[in-house]
Amino acid sequence: MPLPPALDALDANLLRATGAYIATSRTGEVVEAHDLYVVNTGLPVVEFNVAYPKRPAEPVEGVLDKAAGYFAARGFRHRVQVRADLAGPCRAALAPRGFAEDGVPGMRLDPIREAPPSPTGLEIRRVTDAEGLAWFRETAFEGFGLPVRAAPIFLTEDFLALPHVALFVGLDDGVPCSTASLIATDGIAGVYWVATREGFRGRGYGEALTWAAVQEGRERGCRLASLQASKQGFPVYERMGFVHDRDYATFDAPES
Repeated sequence: MPLPPALDALDANLLRATGAYIATSRTGEVVEAHDLYVVNTGLPVVEFNVAYPKRPAEPVEGVLDKAAGYFAARGFRHRVQVRADLAGPCRAALAPRGFAEDGVPGMRLDPIREAPPSPTGLEIRRVTDAEGLAWFRETAFEGFGLPVRAAPIFLTEDFLALPHVALFVGLDDGVPCSTASLIATDGIAGVYWVATREGFRGRGYGEALTWAAVQEGRERGCRLASLQASKQGFPVYERMGFVHDRDYATFDAPES
């Protein structure tokens, strides 16, 4: 994916990761142009119907119009996401349109180091079959508070089969309880889908699954790891050695 100099390999990993699970979903579509990358779930889920301007620091009115027209034709609200330090032109254009701004911190671990031992009682498995995939998607969707019935639409066998993807599930006494995934691109170990079911939180399971994904990236030759942190996860990742090095601004279209 060609990117302008202002964007980097960590930004590209985020775009490719989002595109990977949408393009392999049963309803989704990914559209790429020289100035825009769009992921569309095919469902009215604003958080995952996202337009990424590739040159956000340049005049973006036309790019934003293109994205708005694409989603309007399908009847969906959408989100615009850009790196926060490059978000000025998008902010100036989207605020008058009623878009609501929020953000998420990006973090990196550089270099990747050895993982500590996993918590006692936790078994971590690499997902390799249909049973493991079912465990992963149900646990991940429940952990994120998403409707579990929709999980098979997005986390599919085609997603699991991608060569740059690895999925991990944690089990406590045989019960699936935590997840994490690796998207490895251009030497970056991108960590995604870190989730833990409510009854198993506070035991270090999410951290252990994150380490599993990071170590898989290291074994694949990745030089650093990256992720986007929730408020709850941020202090955990800091403890692991991740450094907050960027933010991503999100702008959600108003409800009609």
